[in-house]
Amino acid sequence: MTSVFVFRNGETRHTDRVEPEWLDPASGVMVWVDIAGLDDDAPKILNDTFHFHPLAVEDALSVTQFPKIEPYPGYLYVVLHGIDFKASKHQFATRDVDFFLGANYLVTVHDGDSRSIAKLREVCQQHAHVLKEGPVALMHRIVDQMVDNYRPTMEALEEEIDNLEEEAYYGRSNLVRRVLGLKRDLAECAGSSSRSGTPSGGWRGANFRPSTTRCPSVSATSTITSSG
Repeated sequence: MTSVFVFRNGETRHTDRVEPEWLDPASGVMVWVDIAGLDDDAPKILNDTFHFHPLAVEDALSVTQFPKIEPYPGYLYVVLHGIDFKASKHQFATRDVDFFLGANYLVTVHDGDSRSIAKLREVCQQHAHVLKEGPVALMHRIVDQMVDNYRPTMEALEEEIDNLEEEAYYGRSNLVRRVLGLKRDLAECAGSSSRSGTPSGGWRGANFRPSTTRCPSVSATSTITSSG
C-alpha cells in the first residue's frame, strides 16, 4: 500500500498521487511517500515518478540490505534496520527501512510492519507542523522512533535471561538449546544496533537543520537544502 502526504498552503493532506510540480524544491510543497509492501506500484513510483537511480531502486525493492548511506545527485539513499523480537515465540528479526531523502521530499520503503513509520503516519495526519518542518526533520523523527524501539527489545531479552538463570539454578530443564538461541538473538540485536548506529547517531538533535550530508564510507558529498 502506498500513502502520499503533502504539506501545501499551510495544511497537510493525504492524497493518492504525486504531482510532478510538487517535486520542484521551489514549489514550497513538502511530500512524504510511504511505500508499505512491495506491490506493483512500488517500481512505478520509484522509477517513473521520482526517477531514482536503477541500482538504488533495485536495492530498495530487495528483501534485505545492509545499513548504508549512498549519495546521489539531489538526494540520499539510506538503509536502516529496525528490530522485531517476539519473546513468547522466540522470534527475532531485523527489518529494512529504506529512505530516499530529497530537498523537499522523503520516500520510505518497507515491508509494512514498521512500528516507527506507522506511528509517524498517525502523527502526520493529526499535526500539520510535522511535514512543515521538512524532510530531514521527518526522517529524524522516524529514525529516533526506531532507536527508541530497541529499548523494549533489550528489556525482553534481559527478562528471558533472568528466566533462564532461574531455571538453571533450580535445574528444572535442559537449557542448552534455549541458551544457544538466546545467544544468537543477542548477537543479532547487537549487530543490528551497531550497524545502524552510525547513520542515526548524528541525527539526535531536536534542532537538526543541515544543508550538507556526508557519507562516511565514500568520498562523494551530496548537498540537500532542507525546507526545515
